[in-house]
Amino acid sequence: MEQVLMPFIGEKPLKRLLAWSLERVQKEHPIVKNVHWSSTGDLLDNGAIEVDRLKKELKNFSGQDVVALVKAALSELLTVRLNAVEQGLGPALRQAVEKEVAGLVSSLR
Repeated sequence: MEQVLMPFIGEKPLKRLLAWSLERVQKEHPIVKNVHWSSTGDLLDNGAIEVDRLKKELKNFSGQDVVALVKAALSELLTVRLNAVEQGLGPALRQAVEKEVAGLVSSLR
């Protein structure tokens, strides 16, 4: 997402968009509440998710289907970000980001 959007909106607005979208999703999906802190305790200002923090958060949801909770949160995060891209930059850029995400997913398989 960053590689596609950086040339169009710049680093600062992109970081704000990514951080804002994560904050928004955290309100509805507490499983990702504290994932924007690095392992050294520094705030990640770019909307990134620290995987080790996410793993620690999973312990707070024992007895629940954590896979489903994480999938729902990440799906919502992607949807919020794609909608923001479309609203701000148009459907062509949304499609470019979706294509990048699809490429990442297929490379993981």
